[in-house]
Amino acid sequence: MNTRSTARGLGLLTAIAAIGALTAPVAFAAPVTPASAPAAKKAKGKPQDDFNGDGYQDLAIGVPGADTGKTNNTGLVSVVYGSKSGLKTSTKQLLRQGSGGVPGKPVADGRFGGPLASADLNRDGYADLVAAAYGKAPAPGGYGAHQLTVVWGSPKGLARGATPASVVQGTSTYAPGLVTGDFDGDRDQDIAIGHGNADLQVLHGPFGKDGKPERESLVKAMASPYDRDLRGLRAGDVNKDGRTDIVGLHGWDDNAIFRPELVLWKGTAGGPAHYERVTDHRNNRVRGDSLDVGDVNKDGYDDIAVGLEFKGDLDPNPVAKGGQLTYLKGGAKGPTGGTVFHLDTPGIPGSPKDGPAFGSAVSIGDLDGDKYGDIAVGAERATVSGRPRAGLAVVLRGTKSGPTATKAKELHQNTKGVPGTAEQDDSFGSSAKTLDTNGDGRNELAVSAPGEDGAAGAVWIFKTDKNGVTVNGTSVHGPKLLGIPSVPGLNFGGRYTS
Repeated sequence: MNTRSTARGLGLLTAIAAIGALTAPVAFAAPVTPASAPAAKKAKGKPQDDFNGDGYQDLAIGVPGADTGKTNNTGLVSVVYGSKSGLKTSTKQLLRQGSGGVPGKPVADGRFGGPLASADLNRDGYADLVAAAYGKAPAPGGYGAHQLTVVWGSPKGLARGATPASVVQGTSTYAPGLVTGDFDGDRDQDIAIGHGNADLQVLHGPFGKDGKPERESLVKAMASPYDRDLRGLRAGDVNKDGRTDIVGLHGWDDNAIFRPELVLWKGTAGGPAHYERVTDHRNNRVRGDSLDVGDVNKDGYDDIAVGLEFKGDLDPNPVAKGGQLTYLKGGAKGPTGGTVFHLDTPGIPGSPKDGPAFGSAVSIGDLDGDKYGDIAVGAERATVSGRPRAGLAVVLRGTKSGPTATKAKELHQNTKGVPGTAEQDDSFGSSAKTLDTNGDGRNELAVSAPGEDGAAGAVWIFKTDKNGVTVNGTSVHGPKLLGIPSVPGLNFGGRYTS
């Protein structure tokens, strides 16, 4: 799975039925059947993010800050397809509005390629891509409206073939949160869109060739002054009832003392239920900045990992300084527990000094092929070799009892065998995603450094073996390699499919 500090600032998307003719596009992910919601991302058959149906996961990266000619921040999506040998840059593809079968028109500050999601929405066996344009959209929405664009998968990949991309309606103030899954248990993929006030709009599949869902629903939030923002949505079956559940981080105090809290929308026959707050074994609310869902302990229930960047730096009752990771295991009644890991935990490398932001990114995936979900944790502000905010990532192995700090691995640009050099403000570990691009049953690990090369950004792809992540064969994917002008402030690598 994937994550960044969870798509900071998610959208206010008014219900389509109530709004009528506004513009907004949506994306679809690979099929997730009720019995197999995303666990440790070990793909079976045609996996999630497999846009051309060849059995290998493909990597889509949103670049909302990319320009089109002299028009600034129009945005694009970069796609690299998987193969037996992993990602092949020779297959690179750029998706822009208004070209290559993608509908819409590139506009200044449109920021196409913000939140991304994928799933097989039209039941043809190919994962489809949903990409949001959350900035300034064409009329009637104007500034603050957004578009959700569906780009269909096919044997030749995205936006190739007879089926055109499609548009679905909506409006937004910020970038919307997008996730896909079978939220009502009918074996069709649905899309959930997070509103800025914590309302949840659901587009229920199957979807027609024009992108229209079978039906729509809106899950209203509580009437509360804190129901005003979402920081991320992730999906998985935490209670193993055959319906995909949704978790998110929502609402925070203006003075930043209290971070966003973890909430859960359980899947039901009618779709997601009203959200409930998730608490730990001490009945404390779980707060964070990033999260992911996956089966860490191999019990068939999806677990939740929540990263909290500044725990102790801002919280009046700190558990750990420098950031932390909270692990909650799934179960028949929902998530329980609340084991905490931080940079003072024995076995975890790194130092809590200087605010390393341990927890800036979280991604769960089986990196060593043992069927336990391992957890990659970013620390984007960590000092490396005396260079502030160079950033690093730590990998925790999954076991029967959950994640362990034993044999934890530290990765950064000064790790022997890793390409590049750690520099101030690289922010390595800002985002992370696990995915199996070569079909060997083990996920590879993608780690972003949006501050690399004057904030042009880059993504490191780490290969894996029976011992987990290895530096052998590590590759760096920068914008220039993928056909994108490398300019300061592009921040390439910050957006993956949810």
